[in-house]
Amino acid sequence: MEQHHENRSVWWELSSAGPCMLMRRLINRHNQALFDPFYWLAVCYCSPEFDRADIIPPPVQPQRETLNYLVTGLVDPPDLEDEQMAQAASSRWVTVLGGLKQADPTQSVYVLNMELWMHVVPGTDGGGKRWEFESEQVPLVRTSGAEVRILCGEFGHRQGKIAQHPLGTTILDVTLAPGGIWEYQVPPENTTLLYVFGGKVCFGKDAQVCYGKDSLLRVCGTDVITASFGTGGRFLLFSARPLTRKTPLACPANDCVCRIKK
Repeated sequence: MEQHHENRSVWWELSSAGPCMLMRRLINRHNQALFDPFYWLAVCYCSPEFDRADIIPPPVQPQRETLNYLVTGLVDPPDLEDEQMAQAASSRWVTVLGGLKQADPTQSVYVLNMELWMHVVPGTDGGGKRWEFESEQVPLVRTSGAEVRILCGEFGHRQGKIAQHPLGTTILDVTLAPGGIWEYQVPPENTTLLYVFGGKVCFGKDAQVCYGKDSLLRVCGTDVITASFGTGGRFLLFSARPLTRKTPLACPANDCVCRIKK
């Protein structure tokens, strides 16, 4: 299941600065060849004092597009017993946000800030573009088991904040309710990644592999089948056509996802 890349870690843990409690680089110059057309992905877990003014945009470059996404949500409460969990899940006063549960729905804090860089398609006008979104301001589609926020592309016949992209890029923020199931199909030639940042998410038709917070995964094939049980779960999905290769990277046999080694 794990991939080794010449003993180079995918994760670069940085010392915190200001309201950022934890920062991680998931994709950078050491491993970016695996993730074409995405070549930079960093996440910052933030304290309530975080403000968008703390984000310093990168310099404009004609060969890249950049996206910053600020996820707002609810803080973790004390652990609940199974019976309490069942009662909480059925209560309209408890919001499940990727496994982050809070008895007081009025307390909102910043949870995660994500920075993504993408290569620009030659001959298009995408160079130098930058988008800054907040989770409560992007289009939302509710299904029977999930809430799907659409940053880029289309889902459920609704277009995202970035409606169309030259690489057919789809970027979704998916929140699974406890017991929720969500399925999605991606083109087989795409580079498709998942980053779990809340609760626990299980993958495959029989939910045979499960991953918790801070898991970076690469999807094999076209079917993304996800489920979450007692905790709920939340993850980001990134999918786009690569620029430098025409066939998908090989995946281990019988695995629906590969975890990128931490």
